[in-house]
Amino acid sequence: MSLTGFSANDPRLVRTEEHRYFLGEQELIGVTAVLSESGLADFSAPWFTNEVKQRGQFVHAAIALDVEGALDEETLDPALMPYVYGWRKFLEETGAEVEYSETKLCDPALGLAGTLDAIVRYPHEKVAARRELLDIKPALYPSVKPQTAAYVRMARALYPTTVYFHRAALILPGDGSYTREPLTDTTDDALFLSALRVVQFRRTHGIGRRAA
Repeated sequence: MSLTGFSANDPRLVRTEEHRYFLGEQELIGVTAVLSESGLADFSAPWFTNEVKQRGQFVHAAIALDVEGALDEETLDPALMPYVYGWRKFLEETGAEVEYSETKLCDPALGLAGTLDAIVRYPHEKVAARRELLDIKPALYPSVKPQTAAYVRMARALYPTTVYFHRAALILPGDGSYTREPLTDTTDDALFLSALRVVQFRRTHGIGRRAA
């Protein structure tokens, strides 16, 4: 799929409340939709309740506000603060500096879009051009591997020069702690691209059920 007149990470990209993405009148496939419709993730699992989904959205929103220095702790649900504390502990102990947070991405040539959680830089790194793309999770899920590979593919266009990315899952279990799990499998990108093509084929030919 190629959208004439649109570029990578085009500022005209729109994300709806249903987490669908549009460039103009053309809908792009979201990264999480690819994971779901290809079977790489099961968002219909019994434990993945609406409450769990909503809490995840609130945690991400709270962290994004904290990055901006706009988080009002007095109005935040106290149940969410341990996640914020875990995030702050990660920043304090690693010295990570946030360059992007909750940023919409798209690749019109691939017909793909998504929203990354964070890109950070570690000032002590010897390679100045190196960045780490983080995906924030309450636990380590296998699907985070192809998911972050997809974000890295699109995130490169955020920078005017060549950037070298690490990937990691930042696990925030909700008790004020964190675990950073590096993601190093070099086949993750190819896996995601294969899943994307399968989903595009299924949608084009009306095969199966589209993810909600």
